[in-house]
This record gives sequence, structure tokens and C-alpha cells, in this order.
Amino acid sequence: MNPMEETMVPRRGLRIDLVPRGLPFALIGVAVAVLSECIGLSLWGVGPVALLIAVEMRIRRI
Repeated sequence: MNPMEETMVPRRGLRIDLVPRGLPFALIGVAVAVLSECIGLSLWGVGPVALLIAVEMRIRRI
């Protein structure tokens, strides 16, 4: 039997919630642009930092 043909059952794992913070996104965008200019990286290099600033991550075990 093909593994894809088996029924799917819920398994224990992690639940990752991404909740937007109360900060205005324009302020975050300006801050990331200034940060990228100050340290000399492209916007793609500073993007993950902006994501961590813009959203609150909650990781829970289910």
C-alpha cells in the first residue's frame, strides 16, 4: 500500500501562531529600511528581522 493512501490521523506536534503586533506597518518598514542602510545589507537580508518585529510568534506543543 502506498503511504499516501493511508488515512491521515492527527499527531502530536507543534502549533505555531503568527499574530500581528499593534505597531503600524509603515513604522516597521521605515525602521527596516534605515537599519539596512546603516549596516549595509540589502532589504532581503534584513527581512527576517522585520518579520520578527512585525509579528508575535507563539509556539505551543499540542
